[in-house]
Amino acid sequence: MLNEKLDVNTREKWTQKHTNTAQVLNQVLRDRQFKDWEKRMKELEARGRIVRRTIRRLEASQAPVKREDTSGSNEAGPDTPPTVERPG
Repeated sequence: MLNEKLDVNTREKWTQKHTNTAQVLNQVLRDRQFKDWEKRMKELEARGRIVRRTIRRLEASQAPVKREDTSGSNEAGPDTPPTVERPG
């Protein structure tokens, strides 16, 4: 806000409200876009345009990724870097 007639505290409060409102509106927009995307994916799946396992892979890719394999095997997946055991 560039209104110099207002005191600093009022301008600061207005700026904070403006910022918070913008953040909320951006989150609402992201949520709506995500719902629209899910709806479109389900429509395509119902028509047989995409394979169902593709959606499962997309859902799995959004899950937290396990980065370290504690079992000693390297079967965590192609994206997981191999663990290196150091002697000593």
